[in-house]
Amino acid sequence: MPSIYIQYSSPLLTTPSRITIASNTQTTITHTQHTMPSSKASATQSLPTLSLAAAHILTTACTQASARIGVPMNIAVVDATLHLLSFARLPGAKLTSIDIAINKAFTAAGHRVPTHTYKEAVWPGGAAYGIENSNGGRFTVIGGGLPIVVDGQVVGAVG
Repeated sequence: MPSIYIQYSSPLLTTPSRITIASNTQTTITHTQHTMPSSKASATQSLPTLSLAAAHILTTACTQASARIGVPMNIAVVDATLHLLSFARLPGAKLTSIDIAINKAFTAAGHRVPTHTYKEAVWPGGAAYGIENSNGGRFTVIGGGLPIVVDGQVVGAVG
């Protein structure tokens, strides 16, 4: 089974950090392979799925990182279908950031890129100006949403 790596940086950190989650059991990540018949197209497709157990491991790792830097956070993990799998609100985390954390994960999983990549494109005249109004207002350009990639495929995100 593969490991999950999330590379992240923060203005509070002097160097980028890396969260590594080694999956040693099949309950950590459910991963299915899809093979398409060569003669005809299939009506369905199997995709890798982030398991609840993997989401909890990731939430725990983020909780530890939050404690290490001394910043209480809200932590949300969604799967590739943008559904919330795990959430933690650490003591002292801002109540108004609950939705922000969930929307960071939603955006990173849905667009399959970190949310900070939109920083320069969302100003008036930018290519993505006004994008935060899409998806019922859930799309966010606030940095901190990171996709979770397994074998080159986005299986979810953390915010």
